[in-house]
Amino acid sequence: MLTKNQIREIFKRYDFAPLKRLGENYLIDSNIKDKIIAAAGVSANDTVLEIGPGLGALTSDLASAADSVIAVEKDGKAVEILSEIAGSEFPNLKIINGDILEFDLKCVAGKKLTVVGNLPYYITTPVIEYLFTNKRFVKSAVIMVQKEVALRLLAKPGTRDYGSLSCFVQYHSRPEYIYTVKRTCFYPAPKVDSAILRLEILDSPSVDVESEELFFRVVRGSFNQRRKSIINSLSREAVLDVSKEKLAAILKRAGIDPAARPETLSLVDFAKLTNAAVCGNL
Repeated sequence: MLTKNQIREIFKRYDFAPLKRLGENYLIDSNIKDKIIAAAGVSANDTVLEIGPGLGALTSDLASAADSVIAVEKDGKAVEILSEIAGSEFPNLKIINGDILEFDLKCVAGKKLTVVGNLPYYITTPVIEYLFTNKRFVKSAVIMVQKEVALRLLAKPGTRDYGSLSCFVQYHSRPEYIYTVKRTCFYPAPKVDSAILRLEILDSPSVDVESEELFFRVVRGSFNQRRKSIINSLSREAVLDVSKEKLAAILKRAGIDPAARPETLSLVDFAKLTNAAVCGNL
């Protein structure tokens, strides 16, 4: 992989500068690269979708291990550089200049994909939503995100970081914290540390719900006012718009204390609440 000095030389040679608006920071630590590759567990039968390959810190290793790699990069200048660095060396590598959120996975998914990517903060949640929307095409994802975001994705009930994003990710996947990545592992160095996560995409959600739309409306509505009791959070017009008397009966049917705070409820609790609400004709 490229060193800091080599990246500086590329910047000069191509009159190139990383785009802050795209959160471009390039990995320069080979130990971290090896941990990402190992976590992805790519085999010779796999098709890999690499999100934001940048200057190719992971691309060559992925192309060496996989049957094929589709690398989607938004920065056109980075695509030009990566094509010169690695494009001709690996015939199984396809580099695409485009926005991953607009990329149609049906065009490449002959089999389920292994996804690898270093996700800037501003696009982390949209990319995760994109992967879950397209989960019929995705086997697993190894992503690098800001550490504070990683803690939110894996948070458990009763903790400060637990919220609607935690529930969303744990509903669709089995997340695993792999490793903390110090900011000094990148050039230019970002302001915060990152973390490597592995998301095993579930064929079926982790809990059974009668209505997925209602389930996520309940979850989001609960955490929008997380300091209130669950009955006060959900009875609002913007959420369920139901009387507290009727909601209390639904909560009782689900075995949930109306005075409980949302952050104490597990994914199973929210599923029970949703199903009880469906039975109550909400």
